Amino acid sequence: MGKHHARVYHDLKTSNLLAVADIDPFRGNQTAQNFNCHFYTDFRDMIENEPLDAVSVAVPTTMHQDVALFCINKGLHLLLEKPIAATLDEAINICKSAQDKSLILQIGHIEHFNPAVLKLIEILDQGVLGQLLTIVVRRVGITPPQIRDSNVIIDLAIHDIELCNFLTKKLPEKVYCRAGAGILRDREDFADFFLEYDGVNVLIQSNWITPVKIRQMQLTGTKGYAELDFIEQKLSVAETVVESDYDDFGTFVVKLGQSQMIDIPVIRDEPLKLEIQHFLDCISKNKQPSIAGNGAIEALKVALKAWEISLSKKRLNN
Repeated sequence: MGKHHARVYHDLKTSNLLAVADIDPFRGNQTAQNFNCHFYTDFRDMIENEPLDAVSVAVPTTMHQDVALFCINKGLHLLLEKPIAATLDEAINICKSAQDKSLILQIGHIEHFNPAVLKLIEILDQGVLGQLLTIVVRRVGITPPQIRDSNVIIDLAIHDIELCNFLTKKLPEKVYCRAGAGILRDREDFADFFLEYDGVNVLIQSNWITPVKIRQMQLTGTKGYAELDFIEQKLSVAETVVESDYDDFGTFVVKLGQSQMIDIPVIRDEPLKLEIQHFLDCISKNKQPSIAGNGAIEALKVALKAWEISLSKKRLNN
């Protein structure tokens, strides 16, 4: 993700990319040359030598706390890739440190800035679907080679856990999860979740096994149904048609009529660009980002709880 962050900062008119840091000299030099900035093999040297206002941190999750705290202690606003940290203690420590120094801390839950999701949030706020009843999410595909220190729950499913928390404006009361290692042997590469919110049931399927990439969400409410494709940035909605009549015995009955799926206009854009622009806007206006530390912490809590549940089941089976 680091090279993509660099590209966006370089292209945006609201920012000036000064430098990148990467422990891989070839990759770092190539990125710096592509975007006309300085290159460092050590991020500490970059921070000490460049007049920076803000940084993006895209490093392995286990390094988030060390890198984030160094940046925060140097007074830099921070866009930290998801998940916020590897443990809750680390996540809380990062948030508290940023708050103590009155710095902007935004967590890179990028799906919030997917134009189809932004439109979905809009129609939910308008009450188009009525009261939400169920959400079903599939986020599957092959193993990303760059992810070596995390599992599918913490790295992939956390996208949808955080998003469902946001869409329902609630936290799950009950969490169920079954996960395992199908192809990978050292960590979980598939997980199925059932999250029970107050009045909303959520099913999430995540894996690094399915040979095709699928990123989809279906939502059912009392007034309608919506389908969202994260990759294609498409959103379709069907209105619930309720018909009432008397049957042959004079009994009043309620029937659901047929309804057509209607495509909702979505202006396609790059979610990362929108995310970084939001981060820069928050800095210039001194306002809290829509994806701040607290929401990221709550998502991590659920993910870690789901992981522990899956491990407990595995221990019982053994």
